[in-house]
Amino acid sequence: MQITFEGVSHVYGKGTPFEKLALSDVSFTIPSQSYVGIIGHTGSGKSTLIQHFNGLLKPTSGRVQIGDWTITAKTKLKQEFQRLVGLVFQYPEHQLFEETVSKDVAFGPLNFGLPEDLAFARVREALQIVGLNYEEVKDTSPFQLSGGQMRRVAIAGVLAMQPRVLVLDEPTAGLDPGGKKSILEGIYRIHKEEQLTTVLVTHSMDEVARYADWLIVMAEGKIAMQGKPEQIFAEQDRLRELSLDIPESVSLINQLNKRLPKEQQVPLSLYREEDLETYLLSMLRKKEG
Repeated sequence: MQITFEGVSHVYGKGTPFEKLALSDVSFTIPSQSYVGIIGHTGSGKSTLIQHFNGLLKPTSGRVQIGDWTITAKTKLKQEFQRLVGLVFQYPEHQLFEETVSKDVAFGPLNFGLPEDLAFARVREALQIVGLNYEEVKDTSPFQLSGGQMRRVAIAGVLAMQPRVLVLDEPTAGLDPGGKKSILEGIYRIHKEEQLTTVLVTHSMDEVARYADWLIVMAEGKIAMQGKPEQIFAEQDRLRELSLDIPESVSLINQLNKRLPKEQQVPLSLYREEDLETYLLSMLRKKEG
């Protein structure tokens, strides 16, 4: 499902002494089934931006196009739209509230009027997608699970709605490295298997380098940069101005290229760890041969 923002601005508290411009003339297009990373520091406008994806916030000016749906300041959204965009907030496990895992995941589908048998069929499927065994966890209190498992349950609750767009706000916040990798790999698998349009909000350049095919960099409520990852990573001076780091893989490429002759330098397009590793191993084999 394609997403387009055209000249979107958002003002909190408009017409009051607390008026604050949070987004200013934001425009971009996210093609259907793409995986987009949104990066920026706290206060850059990321959270305000993504709340426009499912109509939690509406533009003060401009318009948002989600598939066939248009959202403006005056749009009244139907319930049908709400299930198309799944929004997973930071620390989604704080939104768990039911007494069992299965009831928590089923809440959304049941709330939208799905028959109980179909709702719990979706629960089984959604838990399987996030890597949890339905029979093992269905009758367990979500609050007895580990932090990573609770987060998986929360994501399953969104997936049970069968959205076409999945928006995740810092989904790995507070997890250990193993938990982060497990969650992100699961999300990427879901993205591919379900052919979703996926938006990942994060502070981590390494996370977007591994998964995203398009990047949007936010600063002071505006788009500071957007483009393919290799295009963004090439603008290292601009990233430093925005107090953003480059991925470790790009840093390694830079260090290698300082020591290599021009004709042997490593292309920046090999920023994904696996691609860089494969390339370096092939170069070593050629040298040894």
